[in-house]
Amino acid sequence: MLGLARRTLRSGKEFSFYDLALGNPIQPPEYFDLAHCLKDRLEELDLHPVQDELDDIIPSLPPLSSANAPPNPRPFFWCAPRPPSKLGKEPLTSMDRKKLGSKQRRRKSRAAASIASDDPAVKGIHRRREAEAEENALLVDVDAEVLPHSLPGWIGKLQAEDGSESPHVYRPDVSLPAGIAPTFYTQEEIDALTACSPTSRLSIPIIDSRRRIIALLGGKPKDLEGWQRVTDGAAKLLDDALPAATFPADRFTHRRAHPNTPYPTISRGVSYGGGQVAPGELCNNKTNTEVSDELLQHEFFQRISGFSNCEFSHLIPRLFRVFAPALYSFYMVQLGLLAAWNSALQWPFPRSIFAAVTFNFGPRASTKRHLDFGNLAWGWCSITSLGWFNPDKGGHLVLWDLKLVIRFPPGSTILIPSAIIRHSNVPVQRDEKRFSVTMYTAGGLFRWVANGFQTDASFESSATKDQKAAKSAEAKTRWQRGVDMFRMIV
Repeated sequence: MLGLARRTLRSGKEFSFYDLALGNPIQPPEYFDLAHCLKDRLEELDLHPVQDELDDIIPSLPPLSSANAPPNPRPFFWCAPRPPSKLGKEPLTSMDRKKLGSKQRRRKSRAAASIASDDPAVKGIHRRREAEAEENALLVDVDAEVLPHSLPGWIGKLQAEDGSESPHVYRPDVSLPAGIAPTFYTQEEIDALTACSPTSRLSIPIIDSRRRIIALLGGKPKDLEGWQRVTDGAAKLLDDALPAATFPADRFTHRRAHPNTPYPTISRGVSYGGGQVAPGELCNNKTNTEVSDELLQHEFFQRISGFSNCEFSHLIPRLFRVFAPALYSFYMVQLGLLAAWNSALQWPFPRSIFAAVTFNFGPRASTKRHLDFGNLAWGWCSITSLGWFNPDKGGHLVLWDLKLVIRFPPGSTILIPSAIIRHSNVPVQRDEKRFSVTMYTAGGLFRWVANGFQTDASFESSATKDQKAAKSAEAKTRWQRGVDMFRMIV
């Protein structure tokens, strides 16, 4: 017989007071039949014989309808819980009792906070960080209600890219084609900007003149070392994937790319707009689809996605859900309806409220001043900066309509209403590399759901007079109701 040493816990206490020994296994006779023995034993006790198959028992149970079912029906295999065993338990010391009491008090406190919370899924630690963030909120002298948007209110306004409709912002004298922003900036524009250098670990809300949280400098998760491994790994994946992808020359000099730092992109997910007859998945060639499939399936990008949305093991979901709960719920409900309408639509990431993602390849990705006008006008777009560069010399995010220049180091995430606030990046140094990942949702998807899963033209041709009147009335307040989804700091 072989005896094993007793196992101990870190405190020095024994794991169990039993000795563990290894010996030769006991072999039952070949004719041994457990069911036969059990049947014989029941017959000896004058009990009903055991049935051979469980399926023979279940049909004999009377079916319960929802009307006559008990409030908490027990499963047929339910049995009363046994009292806990006292074997092997040593008497509690004074320190043990203090620890148990402390744990019970913390447990009760967490339970009470969860009951009192508007969203029980948001943990207490997130509430504390939310309170810390609100103390450091950045106030801008802009009312979100006056930011330019399309008349129906679903998306931004392409013609506003030149700044002609922006509040309290310099209006350029040059005449430009619609939708084309200048690539030069005047001294007046530069002097009007305010520099902002947030710390990496602190989330900083940007609040408008009515104290609405209209944007969020999300920062980084608490585990800075672990997060750096994720974001450095994601940057390397993008750097390595660029040679494997195929891009025509015009894909480097697109509408958003800064002329000094052209870069290609791959977009995946679900979109609707630009002449589409129905929501569908963004198309790519076979090579780029394979390249982006590998990126989407990789743990690094799934964790980055989790940071933005509010999957509490990650970060992006947490940011959105904690700092914009009403907007988050609106996304969840509307996109849930869209997914139920067509379950074949493939979201880029599991459990994400963003319908699409764009991988901005380098080597020095930076944008000129622009609007992502096709996104939901009052919705948030998540931007995560990646790469290896000095954030004091480049990579800054410029929010022109808020007059802010924000330090944007690698691994940080910022959420902004990119359809209504003009934004750009400061290029990084020539020997540095910068990439980014953006997640967003087209405003057309919400319009499709609101129309009863059809186009505007189809709705107008089939709707009754009352339905058209209701839609017209709803459209008049849509923008205001959308802005009211921004959380307000009292």
